[in-house]
Amino acid sequence: MYPKRTKKNLFADWRTDTIVLGLTIFFLLIVLRLFQIQVLDHNKYLALAQEQYQTSKEVPAKRGEILTSDGYVLAGTRNHYLMFGEPKRVKDPYQVASDLADIFVESRFLSDGSGEEKNSLKEKYFEEIYNALVMDLIWVSLKKDVTPVEREKILAKEIQGIGFEEFPVRYYPEGNLASHVLGFVASDEKGEKTGYYGIEGSLNDDLKGKPGKLMEETDALGIPILMGSYKKIDPSQGRNVVLTINRAIQYIAEKKIKEGVERYDAISGSIIIMDPFTGDILAMVNYPAYSPFDFSAGDEQDTDVRRKSVERKNLAISGIYEPGSVMKPFTISTAIDLKLITPDSTFNDGGPVWYSGHKIDNWDGKHYGVQTIIQLLQKSNNIGASWVGHQIGKDGLYKYLTSYGMGSKTNIDLEGEEAGLLRDGKDWTDIDTANISFGQGVSATPLQVLNGFNAVINGGYLLQPRIILKMVDDKGETHIPVKNVRRVISKGTSETMISMLEKAVEGGESRYFNLKDYKIAGKTGTAQIPEGGSYSPDRTNATFIGFMSASKAFSMIIKLEEPRRSVYAAETAVPLWMETAKELTKFFGLPPDKVSVATE
Repeated sequence: MYPKRTKKNLFADWRTDTIVLGLTIFFLLIVLRLFQIQVLDHNKYLALAQEQYQTSKEVPAKRGEILTSDGYVLAGTRNHYLMFGEPKRVKDPYQVASDLADIFVESRFLSDGSGEEKNSLKEKYFEEIYNALVMDLIWVSLKKDVTPVEREKILAKEIQGIGFEEFPVRYYPEGNLASHVLGFVASDEKGEKTGYYGIEGSLNDDLKGKPGKLMEETDALGIPILMGSYKKIDPSQGRNVVLTINRAIQYIAEKKIKEGVERYDAISGSIIIMDPFTGDILAMVNYPAYSPFDFSAGDEQDTDVRRKSVERKNLAISGIYEPGSVMKPFTISTAIDLKLITPDSTFNDGGPVWYSGHKIDNWDGKHYGVQTIIQLLQKSNNIGASWVGHQIGKDGLYKYLTSYGMGSKTNIDLEGEEAGLLRDGKDWTDIDTANISFGQGVSATPLQVLNGFNAVINGGYLLQPRIILKMVDDKGETHIPVKNVRRVISKGTSETMISMLEKAVEGGESRYFNLKDYKIAGKTGTAQIPEGGSYSPDRTNATFIGFMSASKAFSMIIKLEEPRRSVYAAETAVPLWMETAKELTKFFGLPPDKVSVATE
């Protein structure tokens, strides 16, 4: 017979069952957790464990080169080194610091420099290195940016406890040449090397490549184990970029624009030289400029404070201005294309004219009576240009100017391009139509003006400016094709304009500086700078745009910002253009035209 179960026994049994159940659940949770860790999350915890004894560091990719069309490297990458020390392994810090200081001083001065300068620099290097080597640390940085030559000399001494870490450095073998085209490389907010402005900026993703990775097994102190595991994923080098820029042409243009800005005491100057039939940029220069090595330094020899604010701007693509009379070929070609005028059409220049209550007058205040369109170009007649503009009408003029590319970016592959400003034609008043006809009330960049001008002389086609010829990587070459954007004027209109622009130079203000043995076609532009709701009589932008009419080997625009020696383009931009063109005829091997040039 079984004993009766009392309340006390029942409570004890319930407590026991609860404990057993709790322990069972507890151990079950442990088993489940172990299953999760060892099976389900095996890879995750394996990686965490490996992190305890493995190091992983990024191997930087070599940045692609930027080259001229004739094969010269403008921007490249070479390896420099961070020199480090392991103080506990250095036996004689004093002697090591002295030996290293000697190497760095020798590299810095070579055969130049006084004894006092060398001793001062050696003392500086010695103190920095010695003080680091006597620190109670496992690893110390001793010197950044050690050159390959310096590294080889140090390795030859077989100094225990001294090592190097390799890192790439951007360098520019041609110095400041084409600095505004190239841009520069600097560290971004994450400390990563990034391209800014120019080609370095616009093609940063192509140039930078893809970094690799190095994974090594290390001990508890993080020092690689000699016989430990090792894995390396090689980096992918960036693509090389070949430009349309020609080294010799770029050099000529840079030399001449510096001379011109200084001679005529201008704030800045720009030259663009193009192939009018392909849209290729053969040279693009601005002065003042900067060094891509040290983009914050500028030109230390130029002390003109007016120029400091524009040193780092590529004014050829970002310096918008009212072009002035270099816009007259656009207006006249439009009217000829619409069959509204011919070169021999006449207008009456009997004095100032009024539109919408505003007066239009010629730049020199002179008046010539009945004039032809050719004479309009030769005298750069504003009254005639405004008359032509009103023959076209605001809708037609706006349509053609937009077709020439005014008011929109050219989409050149460079960072920082501006679109300029051309207000919608439907908003124009009569005075707007008149002003825009001779280049006031509209703004553009030198590149926009030259690219539109090319359409006037190349048979009528607007081309997209091309500054990248091709890109090269381990898979081959990718050529950038010539891009025909649209036809603007007919071939016949283009041929007519070429003849008229020749006569504009032969019989205009430019004739005083014309090249003796070559026929030049082009147009001047002296544009007063807007100031306080009107135009300044003393501040101008001077421009000349033109080409060698026989060969059409190149087209060129020169723009000077606020020249002080003279406010007129005919006395500043024109002679500088002719001097530059003369040097270019030698480069291109252009024979003289053997056509006499009219002097009056």
